[in-house]
Amino acid sequence: MPLKRDFSAAAERLATVAKSLVENVVILTRIDSTQAFGLRLVDQAEAEEIVLPTTLVIAGEQTQGRGRSVRTWTSPPGGLYVSFIASSIAPGAIARLPMIAATAVSEAIVAIGIDGVAIKWPNDIFIEGEKCAGCLVHARHGATRWVVVGIGVNLEGAPDLEDGGPVPATSVADRLPGGLTDDGTDRLLRVILEELTAGITDPEASLDRWRARLLHRPGDEMTVRLGDGTEITGSFIGLTDDGHLRLVRDGDERTVAAGVVVEVRVVTGPAAGTAPEAGTR
Repeated sequence: MPLKRDFSAAAERLATVAKSLVENVVILTRIDSTQAFGLRLVDQAEAEEIVLPTTLVIAGEQTQGRGRSVRTWTSPPGGLYVSFIASSIAPGAIARLPMIAATAVSEAIVAIGIDGVAIKWPNDIFIEGEKCAGCLVHARHGATRWVVVGIGVNLEGAPDLEDGGPVPATSVADRLPGGLTDDGTDRLLRVILEELTAGITDPEASLDRWRARLLHRPGDEMTVRLGDGTEITGSFIGLTDDGHLRLVRDGDERTVAAGVVVEVRVVTGPAAGTAPEAGTR
């Protein structure tokens, strides 16, 4: 398999792909987290008052992969772990980056020939009900606006995630009849970067595609865990223009800007079931 067997060879190819779309590429065989590394680069650039070009960090393995609300993302060899670092992005695009990133990853997975790709709000990527990828966005506002967009994709293996219990997981290779080729891995990264940069330029178009891929439907009963650990449950009635959840319970509407969907009870659509909690990268 392309990454699990020989990361050094894969990294050289991926760096070539990335260099046509970003100004700077950093390759790391093993790191605590590409996201943490990216944030350290931003800190260094600000402290030294230097210009950090648009940068992509690629790692073969993460020992402390990061997710929302201090969750971890299991990151053994055989996955694609990257963080995209950029500055001076328009505030409107920054606010939509979690959705833009999810759109980019889902479109890339579809582009290499996989069906049944859907997004669990706001940016977990599922294939036929099993988690394949996740995104995490950090933004820093100041004299310079910085963003670090972390993306993790299960390429060749599907590790168990233990945030709140077992989570059904899958990998890209598991969903391709002939397995994952080098060309497939390269195309996956290329489309992610192309879609990410296009979405930053035109957030509304990306948000429209994000809505189209969202797996939730009006009437679904959802439980969302907020950043302070509290949970709210309600019936999904749609989204705001910015992609925030709109839930209603006992006639009262609640808008949720950030959180983790820990349970969904599907009460509409062709099938019913429960989507268990999934941490994000």
